[in-house]
Amino acid sequence: MSKIIAHITDTHLGDPTAIDRGANPKKNLKAVLEHIALDKFDDIVVTGDLADKDDLHWFFEKLENYKPGFKITLGNHDIFSQVIPFYKNTKTEGEDELYYSHEDEFYKYIYMDSSSGEISEPQLAWLSQEINTLKHIVLFVHHPILGFPTGMDTTYPLKNRDTVNDILQESRHNITVFCGHYHMPDKRTDRKITQYITPSTAFQVKKNSPTIEINTNSFAYRIITLEENSIKTSLVTNFYDRFTQKSG
Repeated sequence: MSKIIAHITDTHLGDPTAIDRGANPKKNLKAVLEHIALDKFDDIVVTGDLADKDDLHWFFEKLENYKPGFKITLGNHDIFSQVIPFYKNTKTEGEDELYYSHEDEFYKYIYMDSSSGEISEPQLAWLSQEINTLKHIVLFVHHPILGFPTGMDTTYPLKNRDTVNDILQESRHNITVFCGHYHMPDKRTDRKITQYITPSTAFQVKKNSPTIEINTNSFAYRIITLEENSIKTSLVTNFYDRFTQKSG
């Protein structure tokens, strides 16, 4: 068994934070999708902060052209009622939130909605049931669950991440989390949880800073390779119109 997923996050189409600083989120996303198309990927997952309302049609049309059946989660810049009319790929378990799961032979995939800045009580109850599995879990969510000292974590953390962490630690197996939100690369582990933060395709935030310092010199996506007993990842980063790949 081998499965390869492209993880994209924080596309921010139409966002003045990127555009006013000279970035072109649409151009960047198109470049990423064209680069992904050069190889064989089984799926694309985009973990939130997708697009302003006027750019949602473009976003979904473009992703569907490149990878029909792609998956999404919602971030703090996304509004469920605006996004859901465009997203027909899955049935959500929530009435006004987008969260769902599916399985293959060896893995269970969980997709969570943190668009409110926290994980809702109904979703927490659902998550508690979903982790009751004998399979390894891969979890996609916009906000990081494991925090660390940086300006984004100080200002915009997931409000009830300790509660989410406590639930995930009850899993029978280790859980691998893929997220975004902080616009920087990071990997860290807390007991059963290993978390990877993927940089944005729109703009980045300086990691080792107590304040939020934005730059638009690069954009990136992550390659996730799933084998029966292993998960490997690499970052593909574009600096000045050139893609480079690095493990981690």
